[in-house]
Amino acid sequence: MCLRVLNNLNEQYPVTGRNMNWFRPINVSLYRFTEGLEKQGLTHKQMHTLALPQSAVFKWRSSYASVVAMMGDDEQGYAAVDGMNDQGLMVNALYDTPATYAPAEPNQNNRNISVLCWPQYILDCFADAKSVAEYARHNTLVILDDLVPEGGNERELVPAHIHLAVSDKTGNSSIIEITNGVLSVYENPKYQVVTNEPDYATQLSILKHWQYLWGQTQPRIDTPVYTVMGGYTPIQSFDNAAFYLSLSDKTEQPEDVLAQTRAFMQKGAIPYQFNPKQSDHATCTRWTNMADHHSKTYYFINPLNMMPVWLDVKHTGQPSAKIQLITVKESKIDNHSELHGNLQKQLIHCQDPFALMTH
Repeated sequence: MCLRVLNNLNEQYPVTGRNMNWFRPINVSLYRFTEGLEKQGLTHKQMHTLALPQSAVFKWRSSYASVVAMMGDDEQGYAAVDGMNDQGLMVNALYDTPATYAPAEPNQNNRNISVLCWPQYILDCFADAKSVAEYARHNTLVILDDLVPEGGNERELVPAHIHLAVSDKTGNSSIIEITNGVLSVYENPKYQVVTNEPDYATQLSILKHWQYLWGQTQPRIDTPVYTVMGGYTPIQSFDNAAFYLSLSDKTEQPEDVLAQTRAFMQKGAIPYQFNPKQSDHATCTRWTNMADHHSKTYYFINPLNMMPVWLDVKHTGQPSAKIQLITVKESKIDNHSELHGNLQKQLIHCQDPFALMTH
């Protein structure tokens, strides 16, 4: 189950990590976009499926450049899963089982947007977690359900029930959940750890229990219990990440914050081929990404490769460029193990999957 950790122990150098856990291999590409791009919230295929006219689809112009991890392909479409913009804003889309959406509004002009590209809109138009939270409290967009385009058999695709975890260069955090199309917002730098379920209010209640046992609250327990249950379920991943984060000292150097955050994410990762229930599709950590909010660098770590890769959000060239990081075709998987280090020179020009269509 997915896990997000905001390591803001050192307020000068916050780093956000995310484990992407999924039940089968995923097509994923890394995109880089410049600012000033015209985009829209639904493709022609999605508009046809929902019987929506072009006028009802939400459209926007990007104010910021971004680096984004996209799931999917040209056949199934694309979903913005994670990304960081040139203001140091990070958006992580995590699966959220209780999420529910409003129906499409064909008579509402410029309002409907797929949840698959909603994270891209946030990256394109907001500079910090506070402004995202303020937007979400007064949201007028109609956010629509969709199927996750992860490269599997299209008949087996699952609904895109997600919530967003947003973090920024100040170390602030916003969590946004969707219930019947209505957004609930949790904003606080202390909201560091997020996982799939239960709802975030319940996650915070569970955290309060653990932090009392760990001696992190006042009045402080006389005999703190420095332990946490193991396991791989969402709440166990939450507990484990919060345990190590709550009881760690801050590090002074940016490179040490990166190393510390990577260790937090490894503690919450699910090993490849871990299969306690002997399932046909066992969930494991398909990748880990980290956002260095200070240097504006986005890191991607495939556990089946030895070397991490990264892109600097600040360096932009072509309006839309990409590189394929994991390719799934039929039963074959290419993890592109030849890639390592800075991917700047490997980017190739491509079509923006969310580009505004003029006809």
